[in-house]
Amino acid sequence: MNHQLVKLMELKQNYEYLVMTSNEQSKRQVNYESLMPFIEELVDTWFVKMDKPCFLSITFESALGAVYFRIERGNKESAKVQREVEERIVVSEQCDTAQTPRYVRLFAQSNVNDRDLKELEKSFYGLLLVNIRALILRCQQDQSSGQREIEMEMKLARRMQSMLIPTEELQLTSLRTRTVYVPVDYVGGDYIDYRQINDRYTCFIIADVSGHGFLASIWATGIRIAVRQVLQSSYSPDEILERLNQLLYADLVKTRSYITMLVAVYDEMEHKIRFGRAGHPQPFYLSKSNQTILASKGGVGLGLLPDSTYQMEEVPLEEEGMLLLYTDGLLDTGRKEVSRGSRHWLEELSSLLHMPCESKQESMNRVEAYLMGITQQRNQTDDISVLILQFEPEESIALV
Repeated sequence: MNHQLVKLMELKQNYEYLVMTSNEQSKRQVNYESLMPFIEELVDTWFVKMDKPCFLSITFESALGAVYFRIERGNKESAKVQREVEERIVVSEQCDTAQTPRYVRLFAQSNVNDRDLKELEKSFYGLLLVNIRALILRCQQDQSSGQREIEMEMKLARRMQSMLIPTEELQLTSLRTRTVYVPVDYVGGDYIDYRQINDRYTCFIIADVSGHGFLASIWATGIRIAVRQVLQSSYSPDEILERLNQLLYADLVKTRSYITMLVAVYDEMEHKIRFGRAGHPQPFYLSKSNQTILASKGGVGLGLLPDSTYQMEEVPLEEEGMLLLYTDGLLDTGRKEVSRGSRHWLEELSSLLHMPCESKQESMNRVEAYLMGITQQRNQTDDISVLILQFEPEESIALV
């Protein structure tokens, strides 16, 4: 009896030590990178403090029994084994991955057979399993918390970027414009802007930064700053593109990025639009007598060559119609459909203009609603941006 009492006292002290170790462990920072070293440290502690186990293993297992991870201490005996313990604990009913397994299983062998201590021993091993599960769940919670933090930051970035996209309709004497913007991610690399330079000139810009996501959105913000600087002294689209390339080239090269861009400048005095392209899709021109893709020469995207030059085209606005400037994300919505290319878009948009409507506002609403509807129906793989410029003959007065 004295021997048994001494043994129980030793086990009690060991149990208290292991509880203290568990409490200390709970205060330490843990993540998926440090998880396995933490677990190995715990297993080593238990292996030393348990009642002479000759073998101890911990495995992460799937719901079907596949082993994701295993830790073993000691030697697996056969002849000398007097007692075996096997316990399993559920980690998560929802997850079943190497990082967050369905189960953690413990298997131990001992060469000491003391039945009176068996239940106490089970509680020791149960404590080990509870600690391992707690470590795994802490990592999962921290990761979820980190993901929520990132999502909140990205949502904030999207709101900030959306504030840079003009949402109010611009109305001039014989021209009005509106934007359609649908990013593929929280933040995108498309840039849309229009700015009245003076009483005569108004500049419209649509651009697409290579890639999408946070880096592309930062570039979109940088474009806005550069554009405002250039427009202080340049009114010609070709010159605007050349100066933007000079300003942005060095930084674009560093980040291995480039920008396609279309710059259109409306001359209210001559009632015409001049535009230049830097690797950007050709705009759609839609009027009752002419529906076409404006064929125009264009230079390479910004950031690809240090001394790129660009050409300027003119479009006289002699009748009522629309000019659509867009990024190639619009065309990508129909990539899986053989028939849906630039020409198909042109035909469908043209048919909208031929439908009777009571006002210019209704006509623009119809085009905007159609574009939004198409993008929502198809699998979007890139940011989508469209600038709708609605114009009419110079002698007319735009309806509000």
